[in-house]
Amino acid sequence: MICVSIMARDTAEALEKMARAETLADAVEVRLDGMASFDLNALISGATRPLIVTHRSRREGGKGTATHEIRTRHLLKAMEAGARFVDVELSMPLGHRQQILRNGSKAKVIVSAHIRNGTPSFPELEALLRKAAATGADVVKIVTMARRMEDNLEVLRLIPLARAMGQEIIAFCMGPLGKLSRIACTLLGGFLTFASLEENEAAAPGQMTCDQTKTILELLRP
Repeated sequence: MICVSIMARDTAEALEKMARAETLADAVEVRLDGMASFDLNALISGATRPLIVTHRSRREGGKGTATHEIRTRHLLKAMEAGARFVDVELSMPLGHRQQILRNGSKAKVIVSAHIRNGTPSFPELEALLRKAAATGADVVKIVTMARRMEDNLEVLRLIPLARAMGQEIIAFCMGPLGKLSRIACTLLGGFLTFASLEENEAAAPGQMTCDQTKTILELLRP
């Protein structure tokens, strides 16, 4: 599954980009941290594909300066408004994270961890996977920065491990050297991979366009 990440200034721009993305991708992610203003009800009711609502912290690569309290409030509102998924960072303080995980709505929760300065050893990655899975996450997301090509292999090894645990997972590397894992993630059974609408709209380093991602996957799939 390919999910297009939407970076927009306001609700109108986000809805316009969502409409374009939904003709290309299987799901759409709206990044609230990049928006100066937004109407969650309008964004969620305007989605025709599964929508992931994300409010990424600056610590994990986001663009906003909102407090944990504000981010939690927005994610809870998104769940109550009918978002299919919300993304909550494993690094968020436990009390705030638990509010989201125990909300009781039908929204599924992606518990994410973004390591922006490199890729830890596989034992560290495995420990991170097990910690995130223990939260009760519907989907675990672990993303690192590739400093060498071999880093892709370390992160991709998490996918068969998670599947053996019965845990849905998104696992790949960021950066130019991480493009390989963005493709291999779904081929190995990862829940989804992320792409952008245009080359100048990437939400993270190494993110390819939806068209590029689809073309490569079509060539590689048996």
